[in-house]
Amino acid sequence: KVLKEMKSQKPKGKFNLGPYLEKTFDAEQIYYETLETLSSSQKEILTAMYVLDGFDTSALAKALGNPQNIKTDLVTLYNLNLISKPEKGLSIQKKKAFSEWLNNNLKEFKGTLLNQLMEYLQKEKKHPQILVSLQMLNKKYNSALFGKVISELSQINDSASVLKLEEYVLAHTKSPADKLASTQRIAEAYSVLNQKDKAIDHFRQALHISTENNIPAEQIVYKLASDLYAVNSSAFALEIIKQYSPATIDPYWKVKILLLKADIQTESEAFNEAFNTLDIASHSSNSITNQQQRHSVQAEAKKIRGKIHYYINEWEQAEEVFNEAETLYSLAKDHSGLAAIYNNLGVLYMCQGFWEKSETYFLKSLALEKQYFNLNGISVCYNNLGGLMDDKGDPAKSLYYLEEALKIQKLLAEPYNITNIYNNIGVTLMDHGDYDRAEDALKKSLDMANEFGFQRNTIATLNNLGGLYFKKGDWAESISYYEKAIKLSQESGFNEGLLRSFNNLGEVYEKQDELNLAYDLYIKGLELLPAVSDDYIKAELYGNLGSVFTKLHKFKDAYRYLVESLDFFKNIAARDKIIEGYLKQAYYFILTRNIESADYYLAEAQKLAIEQNLPFEIGRSLYLRALLERKNLESAKNYLNEAIKHFVEAGSNYELSLANYELAGVLLDMEEWEQAMEILKNNRKIIERYGSIKLLEQNDILMQKISREYSSQMEEVKFEENLLNQFYEITQNLNTITDLDVLIEQSLSSLVEIANADGGMLLLHPNPSLPDAWEYRIYHNFSPEDKYHDQFQNICYEVYQNNKLENIKQPHFAPSYNNILALPLSIRKNTMGVVLLFCKSGSKYFSERIINLLSALSNQIIVIIENILSANLEKSHNVIREQLSSNNIYSNIIGKSPEMMKIFEIIEKVKDTPTTVLLEGPSGTGKELIARALHYSSNRRNKAFVAQYCGALPETLLESELFGHVKGSFTGAAYDKKGLFEVADGGTFFLDEIADI
Repeated sequence: KVLKEMKSQKPKGKFNLGPYLEKTFDAEQIYYETLETLSSSQKEILTAMYVLDGFDTSALAKALGNPQNIKTDLVTLYNLNLISKPEKGLSIQKKKAFSEWLNNNLKEFKGTLLNQLMEYLQKEKKHPQILVSLQMLNKKYNSALFGKVISELSQINDSASVLKLEEYVLAHTKSPADKLASTQRIAEAYSVLNQKDKAIDHFRQALHISTENNIPAEQIVYKLASDLYAVNSSAFALEIIKQYSPATIDPYWKVKILLLKADIQTESEAFNEAFNTLDIASHSSNSITNQQQRHSVQAEAKKIRGKIHYYINEWEQAEEVFNEAETLYSLAKDHSGLAAIYNNLGVLYMCQGFWEKSETYFLKSLALEKQYFNLNGISVCYNNLGGLMDDKGDPAKSLYYLEEALKIQKLLAEPYNITNIYNNIGVTLMDHGDYDRAEDALKKSLDMANEFGFQRNTIATLNNLGGLYFKKGDWAESISYYEKAIKLSQESGFNEGLLRSFNNLGEVYEKQDELNLAYDLYIKGLELLPAVSDDYIKAELYGNLGSVFTKLHKFKDAYRYLVESLDFFKNIAARDKIIEGYLKQAYYFILTRNIESADYYLAEAQKLAIEQNLPFEIGRSLYLRALLERKNLESAKNYLNEAIKHFVEAGSNYELSLANYELAGVLLDMEEWEQAMEILKNNRKIIERYGSIKLLEQNDILMQKISREYSSQMEEVKFEENLLNQFYEITQNLNTITDLDVLIEQSLSSLVEIANADGGMLLLHPNPSLPDAWEYRIYHNFSPEDKYHDQFQNICYEVYQNNKLENIKQPHFAPSYNNILALPLSIRKNTMGVVLLFCKSGSKYFSERIINLLSALSNQIIVIIENILSANLEKSHNVIREQLSSNNIYSNIIGKSPEMMKIFEIIEKVKDTPTTVLLEGPSGTGKELIARALHYSSNRRNKAFVAQYCGALPETLLESELFGHVKGSFTGAAYDKKGLFEVADGGTFFLDEIADI
């Protein structure tokens, strides 16, 4: 832009850029200004190109009436960067910007040019979608043309384009039948686009048109009620069905509407009414003459009946009816229904813990949905597989399936399903200890549920967040979320959600040992049971009530609830809940001292838990087994240690802290008080994470008991801990020293310090022939002039020869010394030196504990010394090798003549060049040696050097040997083979006697 203005002003030598620095140049503004500079013929060409996108030059010219200057105009447009190269097919640049410009300048387009393009397209009978768009611009309407285009767009599920055309058609339609058809198609398009409110509005309009003109409306009634049901307006859906379902309607649609009504009643938990509606539908289906339609609706009726049995926990009946539905769907060739039934069977088997059967049915459903490209069905399968893999304990597979489901639902823009999947992802991550990501997923689910008003989803997610914070150890936050779920359930009158929330919050208080609070919440749940027809929740609540009664020692009340809960879960084969029931029964019998019954239930629980590979449940059974066998301390200890391993694997801090506390008590009874104290100290940190005050208090009381009973021993342990810390610090400090003299001197000082000695000497590397000659001799508070020096040195030499320490107390030859200790410095059974320490003041001496510590430290010191000596030796060797290497880098080639030196110079010049080198000379003159010298002196030396004698390559195998082959490429090629060029890639390939090829 600046250069263009500079050129137009033609400055003489100088040009002032100041004004331009204060301007803002917008790319679109410049583009629009460029368009305004075009001639009318150039604008017409651009407009035609935009409309007829992709036409070649001749077609464009024909459409425009073959203007004379078209080629010149095209060149101008290309030079202005407004179109692509003409010879590559015509295409306009910056289509979005041009579209906006065209909308603002439609007057220039609507005249002759529009009619000209329409006439051309009508004559050519091509591109009906473009012609329809032009007719809409020109406010024309050809019903046959619009019908054809709408049909084509419907086949490719382009609902947005269908909607646009149908709205135009509706404005140009007069007859009631045509208006009804168009309005219905608009409603269907909105429904597919998930704009349910607009879909419902247009279905209502369609219903109004049909009733005013006595046109059958059963399809509209069905679709209107379906969309009302989809937006949680079940009552309105049922009212529509009731008002607009005359007895004279088509039998097929009558049954379809009855089945929709039964489905709504099922989801509203009006199960008896749903059964009655299904009976009517089944009877009415016999009057459907089309066999395929009859089988399809009969299968649908079986599927809904199976769902009811599943909801009321009659799982055997559900399985039987689902299998009957499968047969009918197969007869009807209804692939969508068949996929849905496979999913239902998969869910049924998953709830019973039959994971292999469940996975088989989910995968069968997925295969069908993929075969017929049903994205929503594929997503449902992925979601179910994700839940199954979570139950199986395979988090990686679970998350893979759930994330695939989420991608599809985001593509489909289904907020309800997206909310559910985020919730499922959060639960999976929570179950496997990834709490941060779980929190993120659950909060996304909560935000979306709140945004779209999915109250039940919100309550479910609040409960899951409560469970997450409970597992994270933030019990206060857990309680907060459960209380929010309770409040919202009460406000919305959602009794099932309220009961679940009472139950969940009661479990938190029960684990906090706030048994009365837990009892109150369970009783509130019990009062809600008449309003909730879910026996599964009832059985969960009964199990929890039985548990809290057991802990309150109200055994008579407890037993009834425990038995009824366990019997229910046995009847429906819910294996995870059966294990939980067995464990609660076992604890009941442990407290009531019924050893045989407790043993039976623990054995059954452990057997099932091992079969399903459930670490938490295995840990619980081992923990209770330890309580049962508490009098056998060794056995209880072993069970608790095993339980702890499983609780750690499961990430269950609460149960882990219980097991730790119990183990500490067992160890204390075994008088292993040190280990017990250590466990209790660590356990305190675990309990503090989730804040169980009562358990923390119990833990502290046991720690105080140990402190009182073993105070003197604890002081001794503290002293040993200090010594070990000193040992660690000394070895760490010595390992940082690289100078050998400094290291030896510092080693002696450290040994004197840790032993609290008065002095000493360190002797290293003796002369075998001279006992008093050592390579290193270091003293601390001692000297060669001391009158006892020679005697001390003789002691050292004797220790060196025997490789055995000497501990001399009150030596007769040196009466002023209390204790002399000489330790060998040995490594790999070789004695390298000796260290001698002495005490001479007061009543000091070297205790057995100190001697053991000094022996260990001496072993560490000699290893550090030898490491430095080895490192120094290696440096010396490297220097020698470098010197030897620098003398002749071509050690395999002998010769120093001027001719050889020239060859070496040539090698130096070409060695790093990535090119082909030709070596000439008679056989035996060393061509391969030169090739190797080129390779091993080059920057390719770390890659392969491959040599091949070409005379040995027959013509038939030449290509295969040099370039390789893949399995099956010719007769005898039984496997893939790399060619020599590929083997030598990055290195050097020497083709010896290449002329023989």
